[in-house]
This record gives sequence, structure tokens and C-alpha cells, in this order.
Amino acid sequence: MGAWAGFLLAVIFVIAAVNKFKDPVGTEDSISSLGLPFPKLLSSLLPTVELICAVLLAVDPRTGGPCAVALLVAFTTLLAAQILSGDPQNCACFGSWTNKRISSWDLLRNTVLIVLGVLATLD
Repeated sequence: MGAWAGFLLAVIFVIAAVNKFKDPVGTEDSISSLGLPFPKLLSSLLPTVELICAVLLAVDPRTGGPCAVALLVAFTTLLAAQILSGDPQNCACFGSWTNKRISSWDLLRNTVLIVLGVLATLD
């Protein structure tokens, strides 16, 4: 079960990274609107980290799984903080084609992705 979870999560990370790389300005704008520091640097660093995580998930899910979980927990914390602020911004979580206001659906999606990361780890 863990192998398919790791593979599925790797594909999801690749899709997110590729879409961010395809629109670096949109990625930078999204990062900036979330109030994160160094949006220009993060707009290239974030998709790079997502790709590295995808490779780790594909090569060794027991190593990639915890990396994915850590990354997803950080993302989920940021999303939750945005919702709790009362004025959530737009987030291009999967690139500019998904640029929409952050909602509880994003938290639910990330929870499912975290479960996939845990399953990949347990393989």
C-alpha cells in the first residue's frame, strides 16, 4: 500500500512543482501575497524542494515519506494561519491554474496528502 501512496504523492509533487516553474512570476506573487519573506528566492526554491521530495518518494518512500509529511505539515500550517486570520489570501498551491482563495477544502486536501505520506513511510 505504501508504494502506491508514495508514487501518487510523488506525481502530485511533480505536478505542483512543474506548474510553479512554468509561471515563476505567478508563483512569486502568490508567495508574496501570503506574506512570506524572500518571495523571489522562494518562487524557485519551493518547486525545487517539491521535485526533490518527489524523487525521494519514488526512490525510497521510507525516506521520501517523512520529507513529504514535513513539507505538507508546513504548508498546512501556513494555510490554517491564513484561514484563522479571517482574510485568507489566494494560493497557487499547484501553480497559477489553481490560484484561488484558501479555504477549509485546502486543509482537507492536505490532510489526505499527509496520510499518503505516512502510508508511504510505513511501506
